Amino acid sequence: MSTATRVAVPMSETSVPPSPALATSRRPPTSTGPAARKELPAWPVLVLLWGMPAWWAFGLLPFYLQIMSVPMVAYLIQRGRVSIVPGTIPWLAFVVWMLPCALMLDSLGRVVGFGMRFTQFAGIAIALVYLLNAPRSLSVRRVLTALSFTWGFIIVCGYLGMIWPDGELTLTIGRVLPASVLENEYVKDLVFPGFSEVQDPWGAEEPFVRPSAPFPYANGWGASLVILTPAAIAAALERGTVNAFGWFLAMAGLAVPPAVASSNRGLFLGLIIGVAYVSVRLLLRGRWVAFVVVGILSSGVVFLLSASGAVEAIVARQEVADTTTGRSLLYDETFARTLESPILGFGSPRPSLTSEITVGTQGTLWNTMFCFGFVGLALFAWFLIGGVIRTAAAPNTIALWLHAAVVSSCVVAVFYGLDRHLLAICLILGLLLRERYLPSSTLWRRDPLRGGAHAN
Repeated sequence: MSTATRVAVPMSETSVPPSPALATSRRPPTSTGPAARKELPAWPVLVLLWGMPAWWAFGLLPFYLQIMSVPMVAYLIQRGRVSIVPGTIPWLAFVVWMLPCALMLDSLGRVVGFGMRFTQFAGIAIALVYLLNAPRSLSVRRVLTALSFTWGFIIVCGYLGMIWPDGELTLTIGRVLPASVLENEYVKDLVFPGFSEVQDPWGAEEPFVRPSAPFPYANGWGASLVILTPAAIAAALERGTVNAFGWFLAMAGLAVPPAVASSNRGLFLGLIIGVAYVSVRLLLRGRWVAFVVVGILSSGVVFLLSASGAVEAIVARQEVADTTTGRSLLYDETFARTLESPILGFGSPRPSLTSEITVGTQGTLWNTMFCFGFVGLALFAWFLIGGVIRTAAAPNTIALWLHAAVVSSCVVAVFYGLDRHLLAICLILGLLLRERYLPSSTLWRRDPLRGGAHAN
């Protein structure tokens, strides 16, 4: 197995203290060069997460990665030395591969959309590299706390969609953008964000009001909960305090009403897969108490969802809008048309020949295949699935919940667009890869909840 250059760094003040045995075996830093003395500040990454309410309110979410990439690149250049761990190169290669795919674009609007998407993905790559090289300032606790805050903010936004379904933010950056940019419908939805996605299919007794804020579409809201809920659990476990667990349980309870209103099949499927995955792993490790706790809590959530009418809402929406059949036909067309340009793809989604839905949407993997060809799909899958394999050991409960977030991401990537969630996915997977190859805390060496070394 390939290994990364091991960088010895002191424990963060917020990290879980190591056991005496680990403390006595820790060696002092061996590198004394300028790079070892330059610690990257945490604020460029933390502003992305803690600042999400402000980014969204001003319509800057489409640009926040590009904006914060500038100080991150400046700090990395100033540091003068960058560490890369196994498992991150596929994402960097994927971003580079996007460039030749731009040759397939055939209109100014698509060029603008591609430019925004490329700079967004490049910004994620920069944030990933930055995280790898800031183990002290961007400690496990600080990153998980920020992700947990983002999770809570998204749940609160779900209530905006329920209370003001027709609400929209208009005093945003969109007011100063040129008309040529706003012609792109996706860009317009981003810079003038609405609170919900209101669907009124033929045959429905009343419109379906599905919360979406701070994302343009309801499926994006559901996907965010699939990815961030396991991270919020990991954050509570890492702190291990009553307040931390109380925060999680309170917000999880608040998430039920907007989750029911979303009638989002993928949301419930992703959460079920994540919880089931952790439960099986705990059972295989002989963690009976943890297994029972997870089982009781998840059973309670299932009961609440069933009693609240979530199942009925999903069935009702499916009966009047057969999205399963529509998706199947769209996937067939997406694959067939990708064969016309299998290497470079088409650079961006295109109108369907048989449906109102655009080809190259309705799923990140399908989008990647259609826009960037089978080469792009292979690089993207290599990063996501390869990361799952590399970090499968997940030697403690905190790492296991983080790993569940990535596992669930692989599942929902088949039918959900994850562009707006790739930052969270890359930060979570980046933490796991960093602690696997360049450990700066006890995340990859023992189970804080059990007190001893633990392997898969």
